[in-house]
This record gives sequence, structure tokens and C-alpha cells, in this order.
Amino acid sequence: MQVKRKIVKNINGLNYFYLQSGILNKKKSNVILFLHGFPELSYSYRYLMKYFSKEGYFCIAPDQRGYGNTKLIKPCKDKSNKYSIFNLTKDIYCFLNALKIYKVNLVGHDFGSYVTCYFSLIYPNFIKSVVIMSMPFSGPKNKKNHFDIKKINKNLGTLNPARKHYQVYFSGKSANHNMTYSKQGIFNFLRAYYHFKSFDFKGNFPFKLKNISSKHLAIMPEYYIMKKNLGMSQTVKKYMPDKLQIKNCFWLTNKDLKVYAESFKKNTFRGPLNWYKMMLDPKESEKIINLKLPLTLNFPAIFIAGKSDWGIYQKPGEFEKMKNFFTNTFQAFIIQNAGHWVQQERPKKTFNIINKFYKSIMKNR
Repeated sequence: MQVKRKIVKNINGLNYFYLQSGILNKKKSNVILFLHGFPELSYSYRYLMKYFSKEGYFCIAPDQRGYGNTKLIKPCKDKSNKYSIFNLTKDIYCFLNALKIYKVNLVGHDFGSYVTCYFSLIYPNFIKSVVIMSMPFSGPKNKKNHFDIKKINKNLGTLNPARKHYQVYFSGKSANHNMTYSKQGIFNFLRAYYHFKSFDFKGNFPFKLKNISSKHLAIMPEYYIMKKNLGMSQTVKKYMPDKLQIKNCFWLTNKDLKVYAESFKKNTFRGPLNWYKMMLDPKESEKIINLKLPLTLNFPAIFIAGKSDWGIYQKPGEFEKMKNFFTNTFQAFIIQNAGHWVQQERPKKTFNIINKFYKSIMKNR
């Protein structure tokens, strides 16, 4: 099934790029909307779109705000408040309205899971089902479950050697320049970054952490808990795979990697990093808390992650609490021989789990 490249103009201040495959049925009831994470693109769903199109689904996957071929209508310096979760979800709302699609099966990976869950809370009338991958979500920010990354980061700085939390680093001033203009070049930087967080890196053996103390969080690999004196480009450089590993990386060939590298070289990481800046902004947290969103989500939902993905445990307790947030036939699936990029590393297995989930929903109607 051919994947088409499309643009919808004037979507919440954006010319919104997306990939499309499959045929939309008359009732518009066969739509899957895929939302990517960091540092990815709509291209990250190339495998799943192909599989689901063959199953009769109409698949759409945008480059989200700040990414890829989605562009601001009036070019200007990216203002971080444009990356508020309320604006990111509004992008999706306006996009679906422009396509005259009002019900979707929503699939999110990594930061896309964050947007998926908040979109489902803010615009529930659009949702048929929810699939999130690699980033657990146990409910919207509230006074009880607020995870204070900045406080955690301060405590990490007292360790020997001093450490820092990657989200604080990503929300800082130096991260974009460090990664965009890395000494190894953006292509090799991304190769090392993707490898380090994948099953292919044999040092990934995640497990449940006891608590959020700096001592326990520092157990995680350096792509989460970094050395304080290093940027991300220096952090991942020593984990660059060798030539044989690259040759055997069938899920991310050099041709695939070139798509990502050229995009981030052209656009830099500035927009995507603003997502982190806003997520850690106290004013953003206050707005979310004051909105008093529902503390549960009553749609059929599943969570998928690779067994070698530390993302499951980076917020201790978050994975276990999901069953209290998703209150309608929730299940979690952990895929063997996969790391953080589960929908790319093990696309057929990921597809089989989601497809079985969709069939069970239809059967129970």
C-alpha cells in the first residue's frame, strides 16, 4: 500500500504535514492516528502503517509541531509557550476537523503517548481506543502525583560524580546547539542515540526502581541520568555501534537514518526541545492542575514497550499505576528483543498486539 505525503494548510498556525495510507471507509470508522515521540518523525510509523493499511485501516501520521515538514505559517523564533500541551492537542483537534474525521483509534509512542493521553482527556469525543508505547501515563498532573523533575535534578547534582536529569538538560539552553552541531555530526549522533536506547545495545537490562531518590535514579543509563559536565552528544558518542552492528540494524538502515538526520539538520532540535521546556514549566503544570481533568480514562487501552526499555521505569510507580487510570479493559504488553523504539525494532510483533486488541474491541461491541 502506497504511503502518500500530504499537507493541510492553516492548522492552528501551521502548515501540517502528514503521511497517509489505506482507504477511508464511508463511515470514517477505520482511522488510526499515529503520534510520534522524540527525536522521531511520522516516518517512525512506516512499518505499522504498511501493516494496518493491508488490514483495511486508514492510517494518518503527522510530523508534530516543531518537527519535520510541519512548518509555522509565519516563520519566527519558536516561542516555548506554543508547545504547551493545550496547543499540541489543539493541533491534533484542528487537523482532524480539517480532514472531517471525528473518531480515531489513537496510537502514541514516547512523547506521543503524553499527547495521546492528554488529547483523550481534553477531547474525549474523538476517541475510540488508545494505544501508548514506551512512556507510561498514570493520569494528568495534580497536586498528589506531581513528579518534580527539577527537585530531583538538584539532588542528582549532589552525587559523586554529579549527575543531571535528561529532561532538565533537554529543556536548557545548550542542548539544541550541542546535538545539532555535535562534533561527530548529526547523522552519527542520531545513530549512537538510537542504538544506545535499543535492544541492540546489550547493556540495557531495566528493572523496577525502589523509589525516586537520586541514588536509585542514577542506576539508569546515561541517556536518562547524565553526567553533569557532559552534553548528550558527548554522552552517546562512546556508545556508537560498530560497522557490523550498523550493517545488521535492519530496523534502522542508513537510508532510514538519513531521513531523520536531514530533517533535524534542516530544522534543528529547537522546536522538539521546547516540548520538554513546557512540560517542566511550573506555569504549565499549574494550568493542567487547575483544569481539573478527569483522573481516569474510560476507553479500551493498552500499553506496549520493549523489555530492554528503561522508559518503563524512569518514573518509579508510574507503570504500576496505569491500571488505575485506564479503567476499560487495560492490558500491558512487554515485547522481547526490543528497546525504546519498539514500533520500529519489532514492528510485526507490535502490529500483531495492536491488531488483536482492535479485533477484541469489535468483537465486544
